[in-house]
Amino acid sequence: MNDDEKVLLECSKHKNIAWALSSVFDSQIIGGKRYDLAVEGRRAANATFGRNVCDVYTGLNYAMDLTPLIKEQSIDIAEYVAGYIQRFYDSVNQTLKDLI
Repeated sequence: MNDDEKVLLECSKHKNIAWALSSVFDSQIIGGKRYDLAVEGRRAANATFGRNVCDVYTGLNYAMDLTPLIKEQSIDIAEYVAGYIQRFYDSVNQTLKDLI
């Protein structure tokens, strides 16, 4: 997804609740993979490397706005998602062309 289409979900507050929720799913931790730690790390990385949000948040999740699918049920979900993919492809392609 292009950065301007990503929805930023701020999740800096109440880290204790987020940690507790992640820890509830023992099956995700018992097998040796520490998904609880990875989720926390990903949120921190999103906040650190996120666009124009330097030092504003300590935790961010990215999301896709699915509101149009709710408001207009005739929209095909595959086409909706493919539109995001196509716009990202076009953006990368244009950036590469501009470099040449």
